Amino acid sequence: MTIHHRGRDARSRLRSVHQPEAAAPGGSSPTSAGSLTRRSLLGAGAALALAPGAASAAGTGARAAGGVPLGGAIQAEFMEVDPGYKQAFLDHCDLIMPMNGLKFSLVHPAPDQWNFEPADRVVDFALQNDRLSRGTCHVWWGATPDWVERLDTPAAAEAALVDHIERIGDRYKGRLTGWDVVNEVIANDPASEGPLRQTVWLEKLGPKHIPIAFAASARADPQARLVINDYDLEFVGPRFDARREIMLGIVRQLQDGNVPVHSVGMQGHLYAGRQIDKEGLERFHKELDRLGVGLMVTELDIIDWETPPSNAAQDKTAYELVSDLLDAIFAWKPPQAVTVWGITDRYSWVPDVLPRPDGHPDRPLPLDRDLRPKPWMELLKSRLRAG
Repeated sequence: MTIHHRGRDARSRLRSVHQPEAAAPGGSSPTSAGSLTRRSLLGAGAALALAPGAASAAGTGARAAGGVPLGGAIQAEFMEVDPGYKQAFLDHCDLIMPMNGLKFSLVHPAPDQWNFEPADRVVDFALQNDRLSRGTCHVWWGATPDWVERLDTPAAAEAALVDHIERIGDRYKGRLTGWDVVNEVIANDPASEGPLRQTVWLEKLGPKHIPIAFAASARADPQARLVINDYDLEFVGPRFDARREIMLGIVRQLQDGNVPVHSVGMQGHLYAGRQIDKEGLERFHKELDRLGVGLMVTELDIIDWETPPSNAAQDKTAYELVSDLLDAIFAWKPPQAVTVWGITDRYSWVPDVLPRPDGHPDRPLPLDRDLRPKPWMELLKSRLRAG
């Protein structure tokens, strides 16, 4: 989801993405949002030809043999200053990935400047401890550096995007199971905004920036599992129906252009006060499976601001939400992986961006501030071990 922003501008940008929205006006069908058709979404970009690459399965690792990998996204800046935090990932996770270190604006802040150290530290830590790792993300509106925004021609923008992806993909080839190639490209409310989010990349390249990014990723690492990642795919309501339908449309059009896409990443930022759409998610999972595309949960955590201000009430809500999500996904087949967005309440984007109005501490993650497991951590482990 997010770089751990501190500034007011960053908070307002992120709040606009994840704050609960009113449902789309009654009666709006998913396909009416932006007049989505099979050919309309990516336009000329769908014609990009690329021989389908053979992608490795989302590996299972030594600790997850026979089950679904449990992942955690770690913030590199806290790894050495908080040994307990670092150890918690080894105690609980099969996959350990950089939360922010591979995002465009941090790893490539200027045209001739690269900073791989934070991501290298996390990936080395994971692999040296017999864990999997994966990358996020090549294209995200929230991590676009100023120098990209100043590019003044489509050719310059495409060259910058392709060079960025190919250089990073080659560096981590064989070390990461895959990548969130594009993140949050669907409009927050398709009924009022059209199908795709208005971003710098959309402005400069149009919808074809999506297949351009996937094609470059496949060239850089033909064995990587390539993921399209987005939020608000889990819930009941017309807005969420529309977002799932648009996601399926993007996947189909990438496939029409022979551009590899192997999985959909469902972020899984779960809100108290929103109902998991069990039937809708099962249908979504079935259709992805029919297309030969997997499903994974990539950024699981809890926004509990509509619960009473008590640890017990917050943890009960979290348990119920996670249980409903797992029921919905496992109803068709196991997901390829489930990754929590952090691991302990000590370090989370939620209190910074979406704090509880009553001032009571948020409890967004499966370990509390003292690194003690909550009930939903045990639920996760038991469900994922069973596969």
